[in-house]
Amino acid sequence: MTRLSRLLLAALLLALIVSAPAPTWLAAVPPWAPPLAWADTVNISPASSNYHILTFPLNKQYIATTAGVLRFKMPYPATLITVQATARASGGTSPTLTVDILEAGVTVLSAPVSVTAGTVSEATITDANIADEAVVTANLAITGTTPTWDDITIVLVVARK
Repeated sequence: MTRLSRLLLAALLLALIVSAPAPTWLAAVPPWAPPLAWADTVNISPASSNYHILTFPLNKQYIATTAGVLRFKMPYPATLITVQATARASGGTSPTLTVDILEAGVTVLSAPVSVTAGTVSEATITDANIADEAVVTANLAITGTTPTWDDITIVLVVARK
């Protein structure tokens, strides 16, 4: 085989490879296709500056129901996107912890979120609109025999209106 015929054969093979359709496993996902997995919460665009993650670490041990453990005034009107709560550890016999979020004294959740130590629990929101200058509070309901809850963290994700 001459050098010219080798070059022609290589050019022909290259042309075949380039013009061949991509295998199905390499095909791009069409934009109208559903995602491969649905997230539990709304995925926020990294390009958006209207979303704020408000993290409230309650770094101490709680042993009894506490009303108003968290209290702040929302500095702008907002939409509540998600409410999450977690605790590092619990003790006692059958300790239970629920966290309720209130706007102007009225709950914004369908039910207080039940927390299990070491896991992140997410609440169901019934009233997502938070008014400008509204006072937002959090209440802890603790039950059980000599219950203890350590290092509770409450996370609110809001979108500024």
